[in-house]
Amino acid sequence: MSPAQRLQLERGVQHLHGLGPRATAELLAEVVSPVGEVDFLLDKLEQYRRLSPDLLRAVGGDRFPRRIFRVEDAA
Repeated sequence: MSPAQRLQLERGVQHLHGLGPRATAELLAEVVSPVGEVDFLLDKLEQYRRLSPDLLRAVGGDRFPRRIFRVEDAA
């Protein structure tokens, strides 16, 4: 994934998160249904259910890292 694609993904996920759990479930179903990976998704969701929100927050895992962009002189 390119850096630009990663940034686009992060911004999209931030917006999706704000839409709530139903929108998230709808998107996940749309993504996995056509490719037949529903069981894979359900397994991943079960793994993520084991994570503690408090622990993620404590280690900064609840937010994306800051991005540093280098701007080069055009001259």
